[in-house]
Amino acid sequence: MKAFVNIHTLAGLVLTGLFLGSCKTAELTLEDTQTEMPSNFEVEIILEEKTSVALLQWQNFFEDENLKDLIQVALDNNQDHLKTLERIRIARANFRIAKGGLLPEVNALAGASVRRFGEYTMDGVGNADSNLSPTVPEDKLIPDPYRDFIIGTQFNWEIDVWSKLRNRKKAAFSRYLASEEMVNAIKTWLVGEVSQQYYELVALDEEIRILEANIQLQEFAVNLSKDLKESGKENQLAVDQFEALMLNSKAQLIDRKRELRTAELQMAQLLGVYDFQHTRNAMGEVFDTPDLIDIGLPAELLAFRPDIRIAERELLATKAEVQVARAAFFPSIQLGGMAGFNAFDFSRLFFSPASVVYQLGGGLVAPIFNRNQIKMNFEMAKASKKIAYLDYEQTVFKSYLEILNLVNEFEAFDEQLQLKTYEVEVQKRSVENSNIMFRVGYADYLEVLNAQSRALESEIELIELKREQLQTNVKLYRALGGGWN
Repeated sequence: MKAFVNIHTLAGLVLTGLFLGSCKTAELTLEDTQTEMPSNFEVEIILEEKTSVALLQWQNFFEDENLKDLIQVALDNNQDHLKTLERIRIARANFRIAKGGLLPEVNALAGASVRRFGEYTMDGVGNADSNLSPTVPEDKLIPDPYRDFIIGTQFNWEIDVWSKLRNRKKAAFSRYLASEEMVNAIKTWLVGEVSQQYYELVALDEEIRILEANIQLQEFAVNLSKDLKESGKENQLAVDQFEALMLNSKAQLIDRKRELRTAELQMAQLLGVYDFQHTRNAMGEVFDTPDLIDIGLPAELLAFRPDIRIAERELLATKAEVQVARAAFFPSIQLGGMAGFNAFDFSRLFFSPASVVYQLGGGLVAPIFNRNQIKMNFEMAKASKKIAYLDYEQTVFKSYLEILNLVNEFEAFDEQLQLKTYEVEVQKRSVENSNIMFRVGYADYLEVLNAQSRALESEIELIELKREQLQTNVKLYRALGGGWN
C-alpha cells in the first residue's frame, strides 16, 4: 500500500513539474532598428504658397471635366475596386469574430429522444428494479421505452488572463484598418490608370490629326512633283520618293488608329463597362505646362501614402500575433456549464422545480508534450513580425526614391519641351521654305523630303513629350498618396 502511495506521489510531482515547465516562455527579443528618413527630398524647388498635393483628392487635382467623369465611372464600376470593398467586409467580419472571442460563448440547448433498453442490460435491469421499489412515487416511475426531454442554455468561456484574446483582437483590428487603406490604394491606382490612359488617348488623337495634316501636304508635294516632271523640271525618281513618303505616313496613320482602338478598349476595361463611348479634349486644351507641384516633406509620406499605412498596420498586426503565440506557453483557464430543465415526462418539463438541472465547472489546460510545436509557432510569429518590419521599411524607402525619380523626370521634361517646341517651329518653317525653293528650282526634292520627314517626326516627338509629362504629373500625384488623408 505504501509503495502504491509513493508511486502516485511521484507521478504527481512529475506532472506538476511538467505543468510548471510548460508555463515558461521563450525569450522575447523583438527590438527593431529604426532608420530615419531624410528631412527633405534633396531638390531645390521654388514653391508658391499653396496646399501640398498630398492633401488634394482627385476631384481637386484634375481640372478636365471629361477626365473626372471617366474617373467616377471607374470608381463605380471597376471590378478590382469593387472586390477590394468586399475584402473590407471580410476583414470587418474577422475583427468582429476576434472581438467576440473575449465574451463567453452561449448556446441554446433543446432536445428530445426516445430509447428502449434491453432487458438483459445494466440499464434495463436497473430501471426495472427502480420501478419495483416502494419508495419511488408513481409520477417518477421510469417509462419503457425511456423518453428524455431537455431545454436550456450552455456556455463556454476562456478567461483571457494572458491577453491572448485581446492581442488576437488587436491583430484583427489592424488588418481591418489595413483593408480600408487597401481601398484607398486601389482608388489611387485606379485614378492614376484612368488618367494616364486618358492622356494616352488625347496624345493619339493629336498624332492622328498631325499625320492627316502632313499627308495632305505630302499629297500636294506628290502632285507638284508630277507637274514638274511633265514640264521637264523633275524626273520619276523625285515623284517616287514623294509618293513613298506619303505612303509611309498613311501606314503610320493606320497604325495610330489601331493603337487608338486598343487604348479605348483598355480604357473600357478600367471603367468596367461595355459602353466606352466618351468625349475627350484636344491636347491643346489638356496640356497647360504644369508647374512642379508642392511635394511636401518625406515624413508626410508616412501619413499620406496608403501602401505605407498598409505596411504599418500589418506590422502592428504581426506584433500582436507574437504576443498571441507567446501566450500559448501559459495555461488557459476554461469555464463551462449549463442550466435548464430535464425530464422524461414532457408535461413536467417546465412546471416542476424538480426538473431544474444545472452544471458549472472550470478547468486549467496547459501544454506539456506539444511545447516544441508551440515554440516553433512562436519563432514563426517572430519571423513574420520581422518580415513585416522590413516590408514597412522597404516601402518607405522605395516611396522616397520614387518621388526623387519623378521630380527628376519632371524637371527634365520641362527642359526638353522648351527645346522641342522651338525645334517644331523651326522644322515647320523649313518645310515652307523648302517648298517655295523647290517650286522655283533653288532646292531639290531630297531637301524637301528631308524637311517634311523631320517636321513630322519632331511634331510627334513633341506630342510624346507632352503625354509623358502629363503622365508623370499623374505618377507624382499617386506617389504622394492620392489625397486620402
